[in-house]
Amino acid sequence: MSQTRILYQFPISHYCEKSRWQLDHKGLPYVTRNLLPGPHRVRTRLMANIDTLPVLRDGKRTIGDSTKIAYYLEKYYPHDSLIPAAGDDRQKVIELEQQFDRYGIYVRRWMYGLVLGQAAVMDAMFDPFHLPKFIKSLLVPITERGIAQLYGIRPDKVAAAGEKVLEGLALIERHIKGDPDRYLVGDKLTLADIAAASLYAPLLAPPGTPWDMMPFEQQPESVQQALQPIRDSAAGQWVLRRYQKDRVRL
Repeated sequence: MSQTRILYQFPISHYCEKSRWQLDHKGLPYVTRNLLPGPHRVRTRLMANIDTLPVLRDGKRTIGDSTKIAYYLEKYYPHDSLIPAAGDDRQKVIELEQQFDRYGIYVRRWMYGLVLGQAAVMDAMFDPFHLPKFIKSLLVPITERGIAQLYGIRPDKVAAAGEKVLEGLALIERHIKGDPDRYLVGDKLTLADIAAASLYAPLLAPPGTPWDMMPFEQQPESVQQALQPIRDSAAGQWVLRRYQKDRVRL
């Protein structure tokens, strides 16, 4: 559609990673444009009438929301399809993508509940902009408060989100039958796998992702204790396996 395909994003957003992965899988060249959290809404409302990222601009078409982007790409770039054409497998992929899209909300809340306040989090968010230190020092506390308010980072909500995170991991394990080498549906990568792996990736920090600048070994003991069971689980190993085996980058 366009020689200059643009994905507007937050670098550390797992929903943006979901769209990056799909674009890379299909071999579609694109460039990323990082938007500052908060002021981004002016741009996204003008482009796609939404408050969230990612937003994909492809020629004259502009699509907001990672799921809408996914179906747009399947429609207009059907090669290397990630959704079976028909049958039960098609319905399973569609249903699982929707489920993991919802679980991604809880992953975000739970993870921020663990790490919000760490300097590395704001470094990952702001370093791509190369802001002067003075400007960054002003934005960091404002952004942390905004994240806490927007995503409901309160002890009760974070605890409830943790239960949902475990529920999603259990869903992965049921479909892979405990084998990290299996795909969720059928015998090849689908949109269900991309959704599940990308939206759970912040908990595993796979190499080469924006989250690997917060290595597990450097996390406080309380964070390590919360994340270690996930890293050891079949579902956690499955996420890492998908990144190792299937996450090809352009």
